[in-house]
Amino acid sequence: MSRILIRSTIALAILLALGTYLWFGARGGWFGRDIGPGTIEGKVIPAEAITTRDTSRRVPDTDESVILFGDLHVHTTISADAFQSSLPLMGGSGVHPLADACDFARYCSALDFWASTDHAESITPGRWTQIKDTVRSCQKVSGDGPNPDMVSFIGFEWTQVGLTPADHYGHKNVIFRDLDDDKVSLRPIAATGVGDQSAMRRMAQPMSPLVPVVDFAHRQDYFDFNKFMSVLRDAPVCDTTTPSNELPMNCMEFAPTPGNLVKRLFDEQKLQPLIIPHGSTWGMYTPAGSTWAKTLDPKQRPGQFGLVEVYSGHGDSEEYRSWDEV
Repeated sequence: MSRILIRSTIALAILLALGTYLWFGARGGWFGRDIGPGTIEGKVIPAEAITTRDTSRRVPDTDESVILFGDLHVHTTISADAFQSSLPLMGGSGVHPLADACDFARYCSALDFWASTDHAESITPGRWTQIKDTVRSCQKVSGDGPNPDMVSFIGFEWTQVGLTPADHYGHKNVIFRDLDDDKVSLRPIAATGVGDQSAMRRMAQPMSPLVPVVDFAHRQDYFDFNKFMSVLRDAPVCDTTTPSNELPMNCMEFAPTPGNLVKRLFDEQKLQPLIIPHGSTWGMYTPAGSTWAKTLDPKQRPGQFGLVEVYSGHGDSEEYRSWDEV
């Protein structure tokens, strides 16, 4: 009887140890893969196809004016929310890394230009290197000369959300004209949450280890997501009092306000990116009663916001809708 008890105890201990390992391993991303930026599949578009496309886009009654089409707000599964939405349990079709965005822009959307603008809050130093390398590869395969079939830009999104109009500034896409390292930000600059950069840590939560059990056929997708989040949680945070140009390369940088974002990019790194505010409509994440007043305050350097995104999936900022309707 004692032998049976001992064997049962040992078996139970093994099962508990195995269960604990599987639980923490699934939650901690131990079984996940680093998806990476993917592989660009498309080749250079034939010159005759570009000529046909340009001809169809010529402005009537002019000799050389052509309407160019582009997308300066592109997210991939480098953004945590996009990664989560891509998961099967969320109704997604699977991960779409940065290389897919390049192929889609050239072959599906037939764009003349595009910019990679994933959420800076999800971009670790290693992912920033992947973004720069992939966008440069996209430009190279597009014909890296005076007349490529598409122009690619490196960028990121500063994604700030406040709980009330008093602490809400909204989102900004930051886009760099050139691809060289000395013409691009040393790091993507993320927004703080309500008060500090710990909001990024709070958002970087893994999915429950029970999810891979519920959707066992796609378990690797959820393991990969938790790996993605684990890498994000472990990334060191830059000192907020050190100028941007003096920070080490291996940390995540934060800016609490649009004015501070401009200061870090323009004054400290001596760059001149295009900064585009967007998502200014009420609803979803913009608190009711929010206005442009704070962003237009001189302290926020509004003169550096050369364009404004009028419409996106967030809504149409030219159309007023009552809060009750939203």
